[in-house]
Amino acid sequence: MRKPYLWLLLAILVFIFLVIAVLPPSRSSGPGKIPPSYQLGAFNRQNIASITAPGCCYVISVDRLTLHDLMEHADLFTELTGKAALGLMSSSVNGSMTPDSTYATIGAGAPVNAHGTADAGMNAWETMQGVPAAEIYRQRTGRESPPGAVLQLEIARINKLNLNNPYSAVPGYLCSLLKKQGVPVQILGNADYLNTPYRPAVGLAMNKEGIVQSGDVGQQTLVQDVDFPGRYRTNYNMLLDAAFSRKQGPGFTVIELGDLERLARAGSALEDEVLQARRRQTIAAIAAFIEKAVQRIDLQHNLLIIVSPTPRGDYVTGYNYLTPVIVVGGNTKPGLLTSPTTRRPGIVKNTDLAPTVLHYFGIDVPAQMSGRVMQFIPANNVLPKLASLYANLELTYRARPPILRNYVLMQIILVGMSLAAIFLPRRDNLMKTLKPLLLAVISVPLALLLIAPLPHPSITALVGELITVTAIITVVLHLWLKSYEHELDPFILVSLLTSLFIVVDLLFGAPMQKCSLLGYDPIVGARFYGIGNEYMGVLLGSTIMGTTTLVSRLAGKKRLILPVVGLYYLVTLYVMAAPQLGTNVGGSLAGLASFLVTFLLLAGVRFNARTLLKIVAAIGLFIMALAVYDLQRPVASQSHIGRTAALILQNGPGEIINIASRKINMNIKLIRYTIWSRIFLISLGTLAILFYRPTGVIHTISSRYPDVYKGFIGIVTASITALFCNDSGIVAAATTMIFGAPPLLYLAIRHLRIKHGEEYNGI
Repeated sequence: MRKPYLWLLLAILVFIFLVIAVLPPSRSSGPGKIPPSYQLGAFNRQNIASITAPGCCYVISVDRLTLHDLMEHADLFTELTGKAALGLMSSSVNGSMTPDSTYATIGAGAPVNAHGTADAGMNAWETMQGVPAAEIYRQRTGRESPPGAVLQLEIARINKLNLNNPYSAVPGYLCSLLKKQGVPVQILGNADYLNTPYRPAVGLAMNKEGIVQSGDVGQQTLVQDVDFPGRYRTNYNMLLDAAFSRKQGPGFTVIELGDLERLARAGSALEDEVLQARRRQTIAAIAAFIEKAVQRIDLQHNLLIIVSPTPRGDYVTGYNYLTPVIVVGGNTKPGLLTSPTTRRPGIVKNTDLAPTVLHYFGIDVPAQMSGRVMQFIPANNVLPKLASLYANLELTYRARPPILRNYVLMQIILVGMSLAAIFLPRRDNLMKTLKPLLLAVISVPLALLLIAPLPHPSITALVGELITVTAIITVVLHLWLKSYEHELDPFILVSLLTSLFIVVDLLFGAPMQKCSLLGYDPIVGARFYGIGNEYMGVLLGSTIMGTTTLVSRLAGKKRLILPVVGLYYLVTLYVMAAPQLGTNVGGSLAGLASFLVTFLLLAGVRFNARTLLKIVAAIGLFIMALAVYDLQRPVASQSHIGRTAALILQNGPGEIINIASRKINMNIKLIRYTIWSRIFLISLGTLAILFYRPTGVIHTISSRYPDVYKGFIGIVTASITALFCNDSGIVAAATTMIFGAPPLLYLAIRHLRIKHGEEYNGI
């Protein structure tokens, strides 16, 4: 009876993924379906594709422009926003979040490190310490530069900084592809301050050799103004004439309006009233410039993208975690920007801009670019929608660290107190107190999911909601346990409810998880849809604990319930693995390994080398099935596994080393700095201690609840597998152990109370 279970499970696993392969892609936009009235209109379908002869694509960079600025000066941008698609941009770079890197990342279409190179962008004819920039460039690179070019003199250092780039990013890739297709590129403007060059936009417009074909980033793009900090500001009239006056063929132009950046650099030396007054004047000048630019271009054949590349920043109003993006032209309709990268209305990634530009010119997007072509959802009154979206995201982002830190701290304290109650004399009252608190700790992930759709006017209100819902769940568990007088009932109830809510939420596009403190948010930018590592760990732990306690509770019906458990494992695995739901590859691997181990243990299969080899083979087959299926889908619909597979096929097996290196480095960083690593290590240590002391506790639990004991083995398997298979695996490993250490401590405490002759009568 042992081996048939193993072969049956493997056969069902293969069958499920064959079914997945023939299912039509989900129409969900990811985290929550787009309302039916919002028909997703993609540049590559309704707009850009309709342009038989593309014209010019313009990128106007206004660093330090915020959504708050657009809202505060809405009257200045009314005409623009009335015909444009708007969104919030999540930025990620490889290294420090500085303009040098944010601009270069846009130009690469993948996270890049270009820190400290913004002052090295120069016109070829400019001089540095009396030496022409063209000559310096030749000395450093051994290459000649064309006359009239703009040069990034630090291109060799940028390439060295990205030599082992974990994202396989190529600095200057966008404009290299444009050059290859004969599309001319030019750059205009700078953010110089106090006669010091500061030209990060060169990183966006340069090709792989650090060359921009033409343009002007020198002093000629500035005008003297004795009232402006630093005495020089942008010469808007000059840039307007240089970029938009003459009739041009197809081309790509980057225009840097650097006055807000200049004010940011001067902020510490200015009175607040003066700083804000200059910001208002500058924003008015920028709005006038953009309005005139829109009037001068043919919006049917030209595309204009206005972007603020760098988030945060000093001396800006508000927190500025996500920056505004405005797209007008190319038959774009008023609405909300989105992209297949985020699958979230109103949100795009900085890496999406390069693919959008490439697609506008009819150029295929390469695998090295992690972004996707931007899309828009037709809508009216977009600015208020974005403001509401941003307010919710910002509150979640600010609330997450203190609330989760205190939650983890509470777990650590309870684990320590539980061990003290187990080992110290005179512990009976402490044991009674700890048992409901341990149940409350297990209930928090469910409570965090349930309160996500509720309105949160403040962090205080959010904390109040969390405490209230957690208390309600704990009281329900208390009443349930007193009614049925079985110690496993609370674990069955809270674990299965947690698991079921997460599964159903994922099937509906994760509308609750995307707003939960244990979910993910665009400000962090690591994930935008599907299941994140925090809830992935919770899902694995709660599923294994819920099913194994249920099997133990219904031990007399094990033969009937075991197939149902196996089917539920497959459903859970599906929602984590299905590309149309947003594959979490590491979570899927951890789920497959832990579910197989748990199910085979429940089925009575003895583990040996052959069994382990079959499990490894199943995992390999699983990965291949996911990759092959996702690669067959349209590029715009592919999830992380498809993009990764395409990158490996294009760059060779060495790409696997890059991926592994990124995961290892991220985990090492998180283990050192995140509090989640503490609870993970403490939980593992607790399990190890209870295996040896007090003598007989684990033996009693494993004898009385053999199936629950197998569940603990499955949870440890899930936790360790998640640690090694995810970028932030330590987080997933820690959240998995929420359903490992506290239940074991709970049962150990109960065992000791019974051992000392106490009557057990509920919590």
